[in-house]
Order: sequence, then C-alpha cells, then structure tokens
Amino acid sequence: PGLPGVEVDANLFRPATFIETATDNLTWVLLAACILVIVALFAVLYEWRAALISLVAISLSLVTAVLVLYLLGAPINFMVLAGLVVALGVVVDDAIIDVEGIVRRVREERIAGNTRSTASIVIDASLETRSPIIYATLIALLAVAPVFFMTGLVGALFQPLAVSFAVALLASLLVALTVTPVLSLMLLD
Repeated sequence: PGLPGVEVDANLFRPATFIETATDNLTWVLLAACILVIVALFAVLYEWRAALISLVAISLSLVTAVLVLYLLGAPINFMVLAGLVVALGVVVDDAIIDVEGIVRRVREERIAGNTRSTASIVIDASLETRSPIIYATLIALLAVAPVFFMTGLVGALFQPLAVSFAVALLASLLVALTVTPVLSLMLLD
C-alpha cells in the first residue's frame, strides 16, 4: 500500500522453488546411483542371477529398515537419511559377500564334478559366511554405540543417524541370514 504503482512478482523469490529443485536433483542422483550399483553388481559378480539376488537383498534390507523406522515413529529427516546412506555401504557389502561366497562354492563344486545337491552346497556356503557377517555387524554396531550415550544438542542431532544406521545393519543381517540363502537356492539351481 505504501508503494502505489509497484508490482511485486512473487515468483522471483520463492523458497519452495529451491526445495522442489533440490528434490528433483536428488531424485535424478538416486536414480543414477541405482543404475551404477546395478552395473557394478553385474561387473563384480559376472552372473545375472547373483546380481539379482544381491539387488533383492539390498532393496529388501533398506525397505525393511525404513519400515522399522516408520513403526518406531522416527521421522524421515536428513539425519535419518544420512544414517541409511552410511549404512548402505555395509548393506551392499553384506549382500555381495554372502552371494559371492555361495556362487563361488556352487561353481567350485560343479567344476569338481561333485553331485551334491545345490541345497547342501548353499547351506554349507551360507554357514561359512555366517560368522564373519555376524561379527562384522556387531563390530559396526559397537562403533556407533557411543553416539547413543551423547547428551545435549550433539546427542539429539546424531542419535537419529545412529538409530537408522543400526536398524539398517540389523535388517541387512536378517536378510543375509534368511532371504539370501533362499533366493540363492531358488535361482542358482
């Protein structure tokens, strides 16, 4: 009212535009990262079935972690997402190590001419990788344990990150112990 004849264009400075642009950029980056992970899995494992098992294990681990966080009432904010991103490295590692061990064992048994059933080979290979995966998960959880005892602003800031990291690791362990051997048995027969 104090400036008659002046028109203000609200589209020039609109904070929501920045957030929308950042969300669009993040979507494209996540899509590119997913494609790179798929290509890397195929390149590392040399077999589409093994890569498919790893992709399912990774996806299921992350979806399970997000579902558990939702059920715990955790808001999906930047720190929770950061914890999931940090845990992604361990989740991918769990999936690849487990599947690679099973594929290697099946391949060795078939080359050696053994007539053992695929089920017994998968069980033996899964049992072989159980202890290392469990110990690695426990060590990673112990590494973030001090964050749970932080107080004040720092504790309030980093505890959601540690919770999401721990939940993702436990979900990955559960998937590695249960789903990965079953998928390996179904697809590597």
